[in-house]
Amino acid sequence: MNLCGLCGLCEIYIFWLRLCRAVSSVVIFDNALDKERRAMEKGEDGFKGLTRREFLYLSSVGMAGVTVAGLPERSPAQEKKPKYGGHLRIGERYASTGLDPHKNQYFIDYQHYVLMHNGLTAMGPTPQVRMYPDLAKSWEISNDGREYTFILREGVKFHHGKEFDSGDVKYSMERVMNPATHSPRAFAYRWVDSIQAIDKYTLKIRLKEPFAPFLTTLTIQNCPIIPAGWEPTPMKPGPGTGPFVFKSFVPNETCEMTRFDKYWEVDEKTGDRLPYLDSLLIKKIVDPVVRWTALRAGDMDFVNMPPPNIAVQESKNPTPGIVMVLPQPVGNIWIFFNVTKPPFDHKKVRQAVAYAIDKKELIKAASWGLGEEVNNQPFLNRSRMYIPVPEREYNLAKARELLAEAGYGKGFKVEFFQMSGGGELTAAEVIVGQLSKIGIEGTIKILDRAPWFEAIRKGNYQVSIRGESERLDPDDAYYLYLHSGEIDKNNWSRYGNKELDDLLERGRTTWKWEDRVPIYRQVMNIISEDLPILYLYKGVLPVAFRDYVQGHEVGAGTWFGYYGGGMKKVWLSK
Repeated sequence: MNLCGLCGLCEIYIFWLRLCRAVSSVVIFDNALDKERRAMEKGEDGFKGLTRREFLYLSSVGMAGVTVAGLPERSPAQEKKPKYGGHLRIGERYASTGLDPHKNQYFIDYQHYVLMHNGLTAMGPTPQVRMYPDLAKSWEISNDGREYTFILREGVKFHHGKEFDSGDVKYSMERVMNPATHSPRAFAYRWVDSIQAIDKYTLKIRLKEPFAPFLTTLTIQNCPIIPAGWEPTPMKPGPGTGPFVFKSFVPNETCEMTRFDKYWEVDEKTGDRLPYLDSLLIKKIVDPVVRWTALRAGDMDFVNMPPPNIAVQESKNPTPGIVMVLPQPVGNIWIFFNVTKPPFDHKKVRQAVAYAIDKKELIKAASWGLGEEVNNQPFLNRSRMYIPVPEREYNLAKARELLAEAGYGKGFKVEFFQMSGGGELTAAEVIVGQLSKIGIEGTIKILDRAPWFEAIRKGNYQVSIRGESERLDPDDAYYLYLHSGEIDKNNWSRYGNKELDDLLERGRTTWKWEDRVPIYRQVMNIISEDLPILYLYKGVLPVAFRDYVQGHEVGAGTWFGYYGGGMKKVWLSK
């Protein structure tokens, strides 16, 4: 019985509700779902076995249902009164090579910056990823969408004692924009015409023309705020206003931080000044099995992304003393077709591939079921940015028909161009197997990161499967990858469509959301028909920690910080 109108997902939810009640150590957070689903009472039996073969072929639902209709509850221990103190040891997949917040700007670097710094705005929990005030207390936008006036928080201190003011924001943004800085995020501010510090707590930014997602560019991902005049180095970041203070750093290995006792933010539930921890250590442990073993042995307190098969097993047979969390799906796995080279220069061939891929089976086989399929776009159907479009359901007969119409009735050979070490390699292997059912004979070529990027940007490939991070806005999702002006840079499909170009330009310069929705509806119709990119699924990235680690909520995948949550609220009960 379909109770919520979400295409039968209630049945999946009912199944998982029973399983989660039986396994108290599995905590699933989903603040975006309707409260009505919490009242469902009935369920079914759990998985009969968890070997890989049994999981792939005996499970009719799979772990994709974990967060499709997640369970918005917390463990009872999290209702205790938080206490101060303790040292948290974190096992992470990667490690920073430098900590200049305006030069070292990749994902693992952000993981450090969200602990030591703040931006003007902050990213909210997935899947909505709304923008919230951070060091900006509020803002006003002019009627033409070109002028932003920010009122800043008063009394905020940097780690070295200076009070934060508008001059620090102006300096930080201009440092990112300065070509001499060589910031990889400088492009985010190409729209900025001027930055003016009106007074100590008022900042005005004037744009060259309206840019709808401008608030998303002011998060810590683009511009951590440092004191005016400060010149950080890769080994010593500038003072921040964040919850933790830099202590030590070994490039590509470890980073240690201590509590900032003058941090400005308080816990809205208790009124306590954050953070609770005295200190934390982030240590690079590349192998997920080693990370998991370190957690079980007590050498780590918290680890990101334990092995997916372990995460599945823990949902059936939890390890005493360990909590496994399966958060909302994040990021994207998608196929880039080079539309300038045969056979993918023919639209019907691309459409045939879409019909030939069984996304449910792909998620089970490539990610142990830890994922959720998407409908021709990088947003879940419960996201505010989702645009309903017809889905191409798995249909091998239709796929063969389209191939024949395109002149490839006997199939063809194709080479998948993949990066070494990427998590997409397993997905590529599964897709090669699925496409063989319609006569497409695929092989996989694996290259290191640098030559892979060079070849992709130059168009020296046929097709590639790629994983990308969470998109914060439709412009962030589509313009870079599909506008013809981005060919040789980010438009790896080399797709050019004047009508789409015009829509994408209107979408980013029309700043009111209600006026942008009809534009992106047209964008989605074109993408869905032409398929320069085929969006497949979003992955669930597990997190595991010892049961004495309290106060942790997963609102943004494996991020250590986001609006309203993160490590600043973690405390230890031991």
